[in-house]
Amino acid sequence: MKADWKRVLIHMAVLLAGSALSGTLLLTLVFCIPTERIKSHVAESADRMLCGDKAADSAFAQHIRQHKESYTDSIIVQYAFEKIADQNAFEHAMWAWHYDLEEEIWAAEDSLRAVLAGADTSEMHLREYSRYWHGYLLYIKPLLLVISWEQLVWLELVLELLLLAAVFVAAFRKKHPGVAVAVAAGLLFMKPELMMVSLTMSVCLIILLTAVLVLLLRGEWLRERGYFPEFFLCIGILTAYFDFLTYPAATLGFPLCVYFLISERERIFPAVKRIAGYSICWGAGYAGMWASKWVIADAVLGTGTIKDALWNVLGRTEAIGGRPRLNGGQYVISLNFQEYDSRFYVIAAGALAFLVLLALVRGLGRKLPIKLLLETIIPFLMIAAIPFAWIVVVQHHSALHARFTFRILGVASMALACIGLQVWNVGLTKRRNIENNDN
Repeated sequence: MKADWKRVLIHMAVLLAGSALSGTLLLTLVFCIPTERIKSHVAESADRMLCGDKAADSAFAQHIRQHKESYTDSIIVQYAFEKIADQNAFEHAMWAWHYDLEEEIWAAEDSLRAVLAGADTSEMHLREYSRYWHGYLLYIKPLLLVISWEQLVWLELVLELLLLAAVFVAAFRKKHPGVAVAVAAGLLFMKPELMMVSLTMSVCLIILLTAVLVLLLRGEWLRERGYFPEFFLCIGILTAYFDFLTYPAATLGFPLCVYFLISERERIFPAVKRIAGYSICWGAGYAGMWASKWVIADAVLGTGTIKDALWNVLGRTEAIGGRPRLNGGQYVISLNFQEYDSRFYVIAAGALAFLVLLALVRGLGRKLPIKLLLETIIPFLMIAAIPFAWIVVVQHHSALHARFTFRILGVASMALACIGLQVWNVGLTKRRNIENNDN
């Protein structure tokens, strides 16, 4: 069923407005939770989470300890228990305050240690981070009432593994095994062992795995009702609300790859239009939901968030180091590739490229029409370009936080795997057709 764009626009407006209002209400309610028990549960495992277990002797444990993201995780758990005197729950939800030891730079881990140790907060600097929703607090604050920081990380790890297992099982049950292979290829280049033990890095992973699972289980239902535009809009909304600006483009790229893997092949122009349309829907959800926080905070409390956010958007999207934009983009892309600091990734990338090339050579050997190959390849090449376009446009942020943003390159590896899978399948289909005709 084709989407009725008048209906879609109405749905998008309603979904955005409803998400902004419900998101504000839920965040305000969660800030009504008393913080004493949360603070004590964070303190229980703070030393282990910040420093790691020094007695751990396995190479894997040392790898996790060395590379895990404790900086932003420290900010997140501090938000979970921070309580400013004489400020109500709504003001906390909108302003997102926390105390910091330093005035010019953020000293997240040291500040968290100091606050947990009972430092005099009147001697610290009160910071606000109102331009983000911090929607992750909807589940982190209630959970930290009953479990420790370390236990929360383990709980998220179990959830992520269950989601991943559900995706693989659904892919085989729905007779789309290529989805499982493609997801694995994408995650391989995102350092999943580090994502899964970080509160910050887990958010987009959970969102994209959930989106993939929905496509596998309810893709036909979405197609019959023409709800794919709203589906991608909702992914963008959830990403803006829960994510801390880590690798958000992955929540667009992974579902797009799966959509084309499980759908019938289209002609090139309709496929290009579909990618552009769904990307715009995702972007409308992402940007619209994010901007709604600025408007609500500024309109009600006069926080100055709109001005602050716009200045930061301009700063985070400026060309890096005074370079021309494209030249700067190439430089920042190279910075993100430097995060692949192991020979393993070189071998894995070489193996992936070889398998894709093998599929293409096999397709040409079976004399597949060029038009058929292009219809198969071009959608995934466009999706593969998404992370590079993101890095070039948001290059200042992508350079400053390359340890986060390099993970969107997993979209490119997933898209390349999809090319190999689809070309191989097209070749098999043609071979079966020839054999059936001969019989």
